[in-house]
Amino acid sequence: MEIDLNTIPRPNPDIISRVIDNEAVLVMPKQGKVKVLNEVGAAIWELIDGQRNIQHINEEICNQFEIDPTIANADIHRFIVDLIERDIVIILKG
Repeated sequence: MEIDLNTIPRPNPDIISRVIDNEAVLVMPKQGKVKVLNEVGAAIWELIDGQRNIQHINEEICNQFEIDPTIANADIHRFIVDLIERDIVIILKG
């Protein structure tokens, strides 16, 4: 499955999440696992809402954290692909 800037990610509805002290705690009941995301990961997680595409998420993160877009875009893409591979995020095409 191809992931590009128009891809719209959304959380897997089976995932239970909570943001605490700038970190996101994701509970995956079916896998019996918990994943903790750091501040940037938590910010990305909060933007993954089934409405925004990856391009918009990139722009928001670059603005929020004052990160160079060329560096951030590749990192954010890898992060979202990792979440998809772990079945934490489902994708919709935009």
